[in-house]
Amino acid sequence: MIALGSEKRSIVPEESAQQPDEGQQPTSNKSAPDFSQETQAKVMSPHMSYWPFTLAVALCILFVGVILHPVVLWIGVALAVIAVIGWSLERQ
Repeated sequence: MIALGSEKRSIVPEESAQQPDEGQQPTSNKSAPDFSQETQAKVMSPHMSYWPFTLAVALCILFVGVILHPVVLWIGVALAVIAVIGWSLERQ
């Protein structure tokens, strides 16, 4: 019978050479391009869009329409479709 979880894994010499000592930063062999913080901010941050909020409001109206009345439901469906199409066609 094999007991799962009872084995301890020891570090073999190849793995110990890859792990940095305590207090040292790991080094990488690959040289990363040096971008300015402004360039990184442009790349990392998404642009402003109102479509996610519009879709959230449309879905709220849709769910309220499920409870209240089919007319409200179909208004929510139409708004949700418009929001999804608008968000997908938005230029970046």
